[in-house]
Amino acid sequence: MKCTQPLTGTARKLFEFSQDMPVIDTHEHLPIKEEYYVNMPTEFGNLFNPYCAYDLYSSGMDFPRDQWAAFVCISDDWDQFKRHWDRIKYSSYARALRISMQKYFGVDDFTRENYLDVVLKGVRDNQRPGIYQKILHEDCHIEWSIPCSGALPDKDDPLLKGNISSPTFFCTSPQGFKQLEGDMNCEPIRSLDTFLEVSRAWMVKQKEAGAIEFKSKAFSTAKVNRDDALLLFQRVIAGESLNETEAAPLMSIVREEVAKVCAEIDIPLALHTGVWGDYRETDVEDVIGLCSRNPDTRLDIYHLGIPNARKAIQIVKNFQNTYLNLCWSHVVASEMVTNTLKEAFDMVPMNKIFAFGADYVYAIEKVYGHLYIARENVSIALADRVDRNHLDLDEAKGIMKMWFYDNPKDFYRI
Repeated sequence: MKCTQPLTGTARKLFEFSQDMPVIDTHEHLPIKEEYYVNMPTEFGNLFNPYCAYDLYSSGMDFPRDQWAAFVCISDDWDQFKRHWDRIKYSSYARALRISMQKYFGVDDFTRENYLDVVLKGVRDNQRPGIYQKILHEDCHIEWSIPCSGALPDKDDPLLKGNISSPTFFCTSPQGFKQLEGDMNCEPIRSLDTFLEVSRAWMVKQKEAGAIEFKSKAFSTAKVNRDDALLLFQRVIAGESLNETEAAPLMSIVREEVAKVCAEIDIPLALHTGVWGDYRETDVEDVIGLCSRNPDTRLDIYHLGIPNARKAIQIVKNFQNTYLNLCWSHVVASEMVTNTLKEAFDMVPMNKIFAFGADYVYAIEKVYGHLYIARENVSIALADRVDRNHLDLDEAKGIMKMWFYDNPKDFYRI
C-alpha cells in the first residue's frame, strides 16, 4: 500500500511486535454511547471531519472553517472534491484515512466510481452495534479508550474510561453557569469565589462517577490576572458569552483552582497545547508556570506541543509532574513526531511518554489508520537506537510497550 512507510529490518521487527501489543488510547472525542454513534446520520463529510476537512479548507475548498456543521456538508460534487482532495491526500491526516479505507473498504484512494460508496455505503454498513468492540479492541488491540466530552461513560463500560472537560470551560457563558448549577443543584452563582467553590465540589462528584482525568488547556501566562478575571466574570453574569481568547484571564484563574483540586483528589489534568488556529495562544511554554505553581498536580501535556515540540520535551525533562502525550500528533505531523521521539530519547525519562491517542470525532475506522502510523513512527525511532547500538531489540520492545501501554495505564490508574 503506497501510503504506508518502508521500514528497515529492525523497524520491521518492532512494527510486527507492536501488532499484538495492548494499547491505551489516551484521547478521543468519539461519542461515549455506542448507540449514539450507531444512530448518527451518515453524511459524506463525516469521513473527513474534522482534520481532513481543515486541510481541504486550507487548500482552497469553499466552506466556512468556523462552522463545524459545514464539515458534514462537504460538496458531493466529484469535480470540486477531486481537485481539493488531490491537494491534501499526501498529508498525515489523509494518510491515516487512506490506511483505514484500505483496511475497511478495500481502496486507498477515491475515484469517481467509488467515492460516494465508500462513505454512504461502507461507513453506513459499519454503523451497527458492536463496532466499538470490533474496531477498537479486536482490530486495534486497544484495552481502554479515553473519550473526552461533557459527560462520562458508564462506570461499567468494558472499553471506555472518562476524561471530562473541567470547569475551565464552564466560565465563559451563562449556559456554562447553568450547567454547573444544574449538576450541583445549587443557587445561581453570583461571585467568582462561589463559582470556584461549586467547581471544586463538582470535580469531586465527577471523580466519584468514574472520571479518571479532567481536561483544560494552555493559555498565555501574560493573561493570568485576577482583576481582569473579575471584570470578565461580571460580563458573563450579566448574560454575555465570551470566546476563549478574550476569556483567557478568567479561564486561567479557574484552571489554577482546577489544578489544585486535581492534586487533592489525585487525578491528572490534561492540557491541550498548540496546533489549532493561533497556536501562540496555547503555547506549551505556558505549562511552565502552571506546573511550577502546582508541583503535586500530574499534568498530561497533549499533542507534543506542536509546533513547539522541542519546548515540550524540555518541559517534561525539567519538571517531575509533567508527561508527554503524543495524542493527535502522529496525524498532525508524522515526520515531526518520529524525529522528536529520537530527540526525546536523549532527554525524557522513558516512563513519561504516552505514544498514542487518536483524537477523532467521527468515523471510528480512522483510529486504525492513526494507530498504524503511530506504530510505524515509534518503530522507526526505536530502531534508530537499536541500529546505533544504544539498545538491543528486547530493550526496544520493552520501551515500546511502556509508551503504548504501561505508562498511560499507570498514569491514569486503570
